[in-house]
Amino acid sequence: MQSPTRDPAIPPLVPMPHAAVRLRIDHDRLAAAALRAAISRDPSLGMRYDALHLATFLRDCERHVLQLASALEEGRAAPVAEYVRTIIPVFRRRRVPLEDLATMLLGTLDAARSDLPPAEGAAADLVIEAGLARLERPRHLAGDRQRNPILQFLWKGAGILD
Repeated sequence: MQSPTRDPAIPPLVPMPHAAVRLRIDHDRLAAAALRAAISRDPSLGMRYDALHLATFLRDCERHVLQLASALEEGRAAPVAEYVRTIIPVFRRRRVPLEDLATMLLGTLDAARSDLPPAEGAAADLVIEAGLARLERPRHLAGDRQRNPILQFLWKGAGILD
């Protein structure tokens, strides 16, 4: 029987304090590399957002790297999954689709893999996958897709009595 506090979808990991130290030391550089990797994964990310949004995303990527480091240090993926769950409303408030958050998390993984040995990179894969799994259900909520302007106009009553 499994422990009620452990999520069965999140695999247990071995604590990796050396990987955590490596990520924390270079978190500024890794955050910039993560944002570059996210933009290379989705080039429209750099075109859809202005410099202020990209600076905010850089700050977010720093936090993603630090959360990845703490998860590797603890040997658990659950902290990153909970972190992702808590930042979903923040990204919705900023009107940033969750697909872009997923792209930034994958960019964080790409940047971390470049700095970590293969065994620690595989653990980082599991941690980020646990975070991405938390995005699956909220992605289907309203507000995450572009609406057809004509249908939106008609749905609002064709602008009558607005």
